[in-house]
Amino acid sequence: MKKGAVLRFFGQIFMLYGIMTGLLNLFCLAFGKDAYTISTIFSLKNEGIGVATSFQFLFAASILMVIRTVFSSELLIKRLSFAKRTAAVFACGLAAVVLFTVLFDWFPTDDLLAWGLFFICFTISVTVSATVSKIAERNENRRLEEALKQYKEEHLQ
Repeated sequence: MKKGAVLRFFGQIFMLYGIMTGLLNLFCLAFGKDAYTISTIFSLKNEGIGVATSFQFLFAASILMVIRTVFSSELLIKRLSFAKRTAAVFACGLAAVVLFTVLFDWFPTDDLLAWGLFFICFTISVTVSATVSKIAERNENRRLEEALKQYKEEHLQ
């Protein structure tokens, strides 16, 4: 991996982590007092997120970004359509977060309301992250195209 690619990879991890923790903090403010006995995420009630939970979500963001990177590899881009790759990223990411939920006891696994809210939060987080990433990619592509156009104008005439 090139230096720029590594920095972009870690930047994307922290972008996703920021989105996730931002949403978690909002949920802590809104539901923390009522949910602290149900979920380890809300162990501090509406005061914020605990250090252990914060690191669990950083690890989850890292795993999600690895999944995204794998499905964005040149090999899979050639073999799978964009729709199939997107569905695979979503499914694998969802499976990873479900595993984290069970391992770290984020909420009771037999609570359908908690699963419904989790799915909504996961979908919002993935959608926001994908949108921000797509906008950043589009801006970078535009900047590179303009630089190439300028280079051609200066050196090929």
